[in-house]
Amino acid sequence: MKKFTLFFISGLLSVLTFGQEKKDLTFAFSTGGLNSPYYHHSKGREYYSVDFDYHLSKRHILSSNFNAGKHWYNDKISSILPNQERVWNTEASYRNFSILYKYKFLNKAGVSANIGAGAGIMTQIMHHKWDANYEDGGYSVWNSLTFPVRLDLDYKLSKRLRAGVVGGMYTRHDFRIITYYAGPRLGYTF
Repeated sequence: MKKFTLFFISGLLSVLTFGQEKKDLTFAFSTGGLNSPYYHHSKGREYYSVDFDYHLSKRHILSSNFNAGKHWYNDKISSILPNQERVWNTEASYRNFSILYKYKFLNKAGVSANIGAGAGIMTQIMHHKWDANYEDGGYSVWNSLTFPVRLDLDYKLSKRLRAGVVGGMYTRHDFRIITYYAGPRLGYTF
């Protein structure tokens, strides 16, 4: 029964794929800065992102995304120590996997712009350092459902190569922004 179900779903997906208006797959990589308004005295650091955009039609895109980045912030608990206010003593690392629907609202003269939203899973790893010597204060880890929102702006360099910028944010179910990011993007369409 499992083999039949898998075969049936594969067959449906392949039939739907052949009936689509456009069937391009774009692989894109981006890197830049990430920060969080969620934490006290946050200091931004780097992120990197890998996207697989499947073009369902000229304007509709289904995208899977992996985004990883980090930032420093001053933990309120350890900021009560003297001369610790400007020491970035906690490193927050994020790993996000998400699925997004993107809508291409601009596609003229080699320039395109997409806006997208979706759902994903975030793992946050906090590495705490509790004193001026940065002694290890331990780790805390949590997973959460997130809702990514993003904007892509691309310029067509050749038939298959695109360069541009991307910006976005991850929100929680209560619409609080966990992280936001922006940076250059390079994509290749197969």
